[in-house]
Amino acid sequence: MPQNRWHHNQYNRPNSLQAFLIATLLVLLSTHAIAFTATNNAPIKIQSDHAELDEVKGLSVYTGEVVITQDTTVLTSDKVIVYTNKSGLIKLEAFGAPAKFSHQQEGEALPTHAYGRKIIYTRADEMLTLIDDAKLEQGKNTFRGTTIEYNTVSRIVTAEGSEQKSQRVEIIVHPVKTDSGETKE
Repeated sequence: MPQNRWHHNQYNRPNSLQAFLIATLLVLLSTHAIAFTATNNAPIKIQSDHAELDEVKGLSVYTGEVVITQDTTVLTSDKVIVYTNKSGLIKLEAFGAPAKFSHQQEGEALPTHAYGRKIIYTRADEMLTLIDDAKLEQGKNTFRGTTIEYNTVSRIVTAEGSEQKSQRVEIIVHPVKTDSGETKE
């Protein structure tokens, strides 16, 4: 194997030096690279059945029941590809049937849940893009479409249906009730 590439699976167990180097690399990447928000410096935990890291290319691939957690953010999928450079995370792509993203926003009673066969997170614009069977749940409100873009900072949602119009955008918004029980617009 090339010097800059670490390969691990259930049939080819790494020795203790390789395991230490992989763990060290993940810690270094996690403090700068795999944050779900640009300002979050909390540690990242990645679990998978298989991991392959290529430091020179800035690419790491995780497969098999992948779970990535940071604070109140959880991403689960069948496969995750992480793209990095010297300044940290560029992009994260998750694939699943569906891939799932969950985040508990500070000050919010209910978490945000996002689903799609493909989920792309780009750090530069803090954008979460859900592709194919896309669904976003914010509290009781639900957004469905072929593609959904969700800005994780501004919390702006854009949804699109399919070009063939076989799947239209569906948005279900529940009215907010005040303490007196009245419906607030």
